Amino acid sequence: MRKWIMILVALMLVVGALPIRAGADNTEEQNPLLKSFIVRGGDPESKKIAITVDDGFDLDYFWKDVELCRQYGITMTFFPIARTEQVFILKEEDREKWIDLIESGCEIGSHSYTHYKLGHRDNRGVLWALGMFQQTLDEVLGFHYQVRWLRPPYGSIQDRDGNENRVRKLIQRFGYSNIVNWNVSQTKAQDAFKRVKNGSILLFHAREKDYKCLQELIPMLLEAGYEPVTVSELLGFDPPEISDELYVYDLANYQ
Repeated sequence: MRKWIMILVALMLVVGALPIRAGADNTEEQNPLLKSFIVRGGDPESKKIAITVDDGFDLDYFWKDVELCRQYGITMTFFPIARTEQVFILKEEDREKWIDLIESGCEIGSHSYTHYKLGHRDNRGVLWALGMFQQTLDEVLGFHYQVRWLRPPYGSIQDRDGNENRVRKLIQRFGYSNIVNWNVSQTKAQDAFKRVKNGSILLFHAREKDYKCLQELIPMLLEAGYEPVTVSELLGFDPPEISDELYVYDLANYQ
């Protein structure tokens, strides 16, 4: 575990360990940007925007995107899944890289345990997919990183009948007050730039064409006066909390 994280965890032990809970209870913040359950942007009066990167099927592009952040002095929010049907995307052998991503100032959100529509799971399956993502992330990092934001696979929580209420209630029971989607999703730099406005949340994926788009797009955004930040900063929150006690999923906690 890196030095600054060890210091933060030590401080938490001095003041009392934070309770381990999944998701982040944002309801106490009274944030007008969070009035809608599905958040698609930040403050329209601010030049802050959030670049987000999903999936992680090609993990090398997560790390390349972090290097872009360092190169330009910006931050992004990454929404990985924990595993595909074949292999883990979140794995302990990459611990130093995930810690490096956090140390760069970037943020990790949840894209669920696997890239399977939450609305197509039963109630137990939805809670399991959310809980096992947090458990796996903590195991990989070696400390508890309280994920604040959920982006469901495909940006959807609709069930097979087109309803959202069942899954929404389960997500809120788990501890998330909001899910974060996007309002810009083009992968050609000029097209994306034309659609960016104050408070935009931009969607990209961990793949070559999106990386090449970001290489061209980021300088354009900076020149235009935009400030790429994490989703938490866009919406007015401090970075996610950490502690030394790892989260362990237990369905009984959500009954």
